[in-house]
Amino acid sequence: MNATRANIVVDVREELSGQSGDALVNVLRGVQGVSRAWVSRRVRRLVLVDFDPKRTDTRTVLDSVVRRGFDARLIGM
Repeated sequence: MNATRANIVVDVREELSGQSGDALVNVLRGVQGVSRAWVSRRVRRLVLVDFDPKRTDTRTVLDSVVRRGFDARLIGM
């Protein structure tokens, strides 16, 4: 059975260091329904997230980033 997939881009409005980017990605990977999360290699303030919209939503993903202390917004789907 294939899960439904959606993609979003989160702008954290500041460049992520390797350490802060890794920590944020680990938090996002722990969100139920998120299948993949990674920091863009080209623009280190963008976080790309693949998720199953039947198990989570964009607000939950964004809230997870904000709770880590980042000023963030969704910029793409």
